[in-house]
Amino acid sequence: MYKGVLLLCMLLSTACSYFVSIEELAQHVELQMQREFNANTEYKKYHLIVEDVQITERKGNEFKAISKLKYQGQPFVIDVNIQKSKTGFSWHIAEEAFTFIDEIEIEKYRQQLDRELEQIILSLEQDDLSAKASVQQENVATGAMAQGSIAQQEQKMPKPNYDEKPYPVGNINAYTQ
Repeated sequence: MYKGVLLLCMLLSTACSYFVSIEELAQHVELQMQREFNANTEYKKYHLIVEDVQITERKGNEFKAISKLKYQGQPFVIDVNIQKSKTGFSWHIAEEAFTFIDEIEIEKYRQQLDRELEQIILSLEQDDLSAKASVQQENVATGAMAQGSIAQQEQKMPKPNYDEKPYPVGNINAYTQ
């Protein structure tokens, strides 16, 4: 009798470890995913955080699940495929599921390029203003020199005497008729 009870207990414990509930499977996949994201060099640099895994569908030995990830403080939901294998369960995420990382990285690069473009534009505007100021200074200097030469020319010219009466030139009578 004792051997029968012991055999029954071993059989039940083995059977219980063979059957895993949906919640336990989801927790195991969540932990495995987080370990993979922390260890794999392709994912490690993104610091992905697995917040939750929920199994949504079961077909035989295959499961469909969704995983809630956090990337740079923003939540994202991706699809996860889970399959029962001889050694337990394995999970797979389609490569396209991570397009949100590419989109965020592209947006960061776009913003960086926009900032650099603004700096280039400001630099060009400052160079343009400097060039205009230089031209204005040249014009002022040239104008001063021109005024100096005009003043010299005026000094050489005889000054009119306004006490003299001016003599009209031309035929004034032609216009009075």
